[in-house]
Amino acid sequence: MSKKIKKPTGEAAFLAYYRTLFKNEEEFISWEKALRSQKQPILRFHPKYKEELKALWKEANLPWKTLNWYPHALIWPEGTPPKTTLPGFEERYFYAMNASSLLPILALEAGAGDLVLDACAAPGGKALFIDDLLDKKGHLIANDLSSFRRGRMRQIFQAYDKPHIEIWGQKAETIFYSYPEYFDKILIDSPCSSEKHIIQEPKELQKWSYGRIKTLSKRQKNLLKAVWMALKPGGTLVYSTCAVTPEENEKVVDDFLRNNSDAKLQPWTINTPGGPGVSLQEKLSFPMKNVRRIQPHQDNLDPMFVAKFVKNK
Repeated sequence: MSKKIKKPTGEAAFLAYYRTLFKNEEEFISWEKALRSQKQPILRFHPKYKEELKALWKEANLPWKTLNWYPHALIWPEGTPPKTTLPGFEERYFYAMNASSLLPILALEAGAGDLVLDACAAPGGKALFIDDLLDKKGHLIANDLSSFRRGRMRQIFQAYDKPHIEIWGQKAETIFYSYPEYFDKILIDSPCSSEKHIIQEPKELQKWSYGRIKTLSKRQKNLLKAVWMALKPGGTLVYSTCAVTPEENEKVVDDFLRNNSDAKLQPWTINTPGGPGVSLQEKLSFPMKNVRRIQPHQDNLDPMFVAKFVKNK
């Protein structure tokens, strides 16, 4: 009996696979170095707290510097150690998050009157941002299957005085059964490979295999297909991941567009960091400029991929 060939796993397999995604060794090394580096979060604040927050930072002699592409996000003060409790935190004037994570919410463009589903909402930072944009003139449902993550999310919403955000614990793929064509806006910030997390966690890196990507890609395709059915005609759905691999990004979008004639991929028109998607010489069904990719070695931000769809009426 022949022995079953064991597929390669661990750091060597991880690096070998991701090396194939880049044009040359120099670019790959630059990407790996950027991925391993620690980046300080930005501090996103509601515009109504700007003056109070600005006064606190002036009192503490901290520089008031915001992102040049989003004015309501403070840049972490240079030279300030990580996890420092900064002025305004105790008052919950801001929420610390990756700058890349702003992109899916900016693309969603939630506003007054919208009924919004955040399909994979934990830990809740994006939901807080969506709710600020709704400004009590719409309704947000934050869904997550994990009871532990929902508990943590509930604590965050209470801390930021947002008990009105409705929390669900459904499997996202099943929501359309009870709520077909129900929501105006949907965010799917999908479970993904999260290479930034893996490469910084030795235990996760040790057990990595390409099979993980294939499993996640299959789930992402099913998730997007199912949640789409909960979106109203004329509604907007944003799909995002913090993964680098095309199997979880461009190829998911390609599969979705080929199988859903009522979906229209929207051009990227927002002034943000990042660039077009990557096709790796494969012929895909959409222009790469219509999706947005944040590359850590090019944009000095953590990875992010965003695609925005509108459902035909």
